[in-house]
Amino acid sequence: MIKQNLTLIFIIIISITISACSQGPRPLEAVIKKNNLCVFTNNPKTYASFDNSVLVYLGKIDYTKEFKSTYKKLYTKAPLPIEETNCVAIPLEVIDKNVPYEIVLETNKSFHARICVIDKGNRLEVKHIEAGKSACN
Repeated sequence: MIKQNLTLIFIIIISITISACSQGPRPLEAVIKKNNLCVFTNNPKTYASFDNSVLVYLGKIDYTKEFKSTYKKLYTKAPLPIEETNCVAIPLEVIDKNVPYEIVLETNKSFHARICVIDKGNRLEVKHIEAGKSACN
C-alpha cells in the first residue's frame, strides 16, 4: 500500500513538472502610443525574473535565415509591463514599416508577438501576423 501511494505521488509530481515546463510562449500585446510601439503582457500572472529584469528584443521575420535581433533592451528598474499604462516602449524609428517582426518580452515567462507596423498614410497601425507567415498582407 505504501509503495502504491509513493508511486502515485511520484507520477503526480512528474506530471505537474512536465505540464509546467511544456508551456510555450504566451501572447504579447502591441499598440502604437505616441512615437513608440508599446508592448505589454495583459497577464496579471506576470512576475519579474529572478533578477527583477525585463528583456525585450525584436527582429525581422525571415524563415530563410536564422533569427537576428535588430533591437534589444534590458529593463532593470521599470514597472512590470502588465497593462498598457506600464508598457515597454520601443522607438518606432527602429522598426521598418510594412515589414514583419517577431517581438519577445521575457520576465518569469516568455511572451511573443508577430506584428507589422502598417503605414496607412497619415496614421500607423499594428497588425498581428499568423504563426508561420512572413508577410504583412
